[in-house]
Amino acid sequence: MTLKYLPHLGVAALIIFLATDYFIPAHRPAPSKPDSGKSLAMTEGSHEEGSHKEEGSHANAEGKPVDNLEEREHRMAIFHYNEGNKFYKEGNYAEAIIRYEKALHHNKSFKETLINLSTAYMKTREFDKALETLQAGQNQFQQEPLFDYNFACYYSLTGNLGPGLIALQRAVEKGFKQSRQIESDPDLNNLRQSEEYKIWKEKESGAT
Repeated sequence: MTLKYLPHLGVAALIIFLATDYFIPAHRPAPSKPDSGKSLAMTEGSHEEGSHKEEGSHANAEGKPVDNLEEREHRMAIFHYNEGNKFYKEGNYAEAIIRYEKALHHNKSFKETLINLSTAYMKTREFDKALETLQAGQNQFQQEPLFDYNFACYYSLTGNLGPGLIALQRAVEKGFKQSRQIESDPDLNNLRQSEEYKIWKEKESGAT
């Protein structure tokens, strides 16, 4: 399984802050092309690789200490998300899962983490947990095509090709335009071999 697609989402910055339960060392993400100011994308497919932007440390713009619990939770979620991406990139999916789960502990609505965690679960063939994560993400972000794309991968890997094609079609309808990824992603091998998929691709090619 390759990393999955997520558009470039931001610029990298230094993360140095104190956690509420232990000291977190500085983490400097690798630079990449900026886009929306949220994070970086460095991979193919729906997996969100790179880092979220977080400037400064445990002080706000006026130099005053950040005591707000919500802000601390936000920073902790970003830290664990970035660490999860680092381990994922190294192929250490078990450790990546631990970090992504910690990120969600601090922010249950962290969209990119939900996407990445579902991918990591599929990497380790923990399909029940992958499904649970995808359902949680799609319930919160119904218009995000990457959840539908990952659903297609999940169904393809588990041999449930009918729902897999429906999920892939929904991803495309919602804006997933990576046709090369669809044709090359090994997670979709089973789905691509189905007659229903071939018929759909012919119709798609004729429509364009």
